[in-house]
Amino acid sequence: MKFPDRFTVISDEVSQDLPVLRAFVREFGLPGIELRSFAGRAFKDLTRDDLAAIAAAAREDGWKIFGCSTPVFKCAIDDAKAIAEHREIFKRSLDTARTLGADLLRVFTFLRQPDPLEPLRLDRVAEQLRGLGELARGSGVRIGIENEHSCFTGTVAEMEAILARLPADQFGAIWDPCNVLYIPGAGAPLPSDITRLASRLFHLHVKDSIRRPPATPGAHIAVGTPLGLGQVDWRGHLEAARAAGYAGMFSLETHWRVQKIDESLLHLPAGYSFSAGGEAASRVCFHNLKSLAETL
Repeated sequence: MKFPDRFTVISDEVSQDLPVLRAFVREFGLPGIELRSFAGRAFKDLTRDDLAAIAAAAREDGWKIFGCSTPVFKCAIDDAKAIAEHREIFKRSLDTARTLGADLLRVFTFLRQPDPLEPLRLDRVAEQLRGLGELARGSGVRIGIENEHSCFTGTVAEMEAILARLPADQFGAIWDPCNVLYIPGAGAPLPSDITRLASRLFHLHVKDSIRRPPATPGAHIAVGTPLGLGQVDWRGHLEAARAAGYAGMFSLETHWRVQKIDESLLHLPAGYSFSAGGEAASRVCFHNLKSLAETL
């Protein structure tokens, strides 16, 4: 697998500041970025000036926006007001994608409750997602569902269950193997998960962590590590992606810092506090990823 043709990075894992981000992309010869928070603002709050600056940088430097990381449907399935607000965020995100020439929007599947595979509730989740599909119809923008430990879709079985209820021409997976490690009781992520999802796989997120007993009740059961030093078999996952003919991007989502910051900040990706130390940590992880890829 040739580096860096298929690798990109989530913007705020490097910096909130465009000059730093541009320098990082040049340093690693990346073909572009995935956009999340920027200039101290969450993705949903990005301004026209923000988007104009990003679009100009992409045009001048010859790179592409490979996806937009929205927070859509990271809310409760029974909260009608929040759902309405998230639909409006999605509409604005479609405009953002068109402005930036991006063809992929990330969404979620509502905040997790017991028995996430309960069929009738899954039908409700799918109905809301199909509503986003109607909004996006004809736009040329695909909708990627990310597996997330705090949402109904976290494991590979849960991803398969929701995708089976959605049209393949609009909806696919944004698969993050590492997120499975944060789900209590879930098995470790396996390279075979890539094989299972291959026909519906739009995008891959790349990060690593290791499970450990939570320090306090309710705390996360895993902690971020440098890529390749955690419990995700990234060599196996890269091999599986190649064998499955996966043609999408691998997007670094570092979620670890050389200079430790509060773990809770790493799960609230927005603003300068989140991005503090991100450039140095992402540089370490990209070097590790490069080493892994070049041995395949």
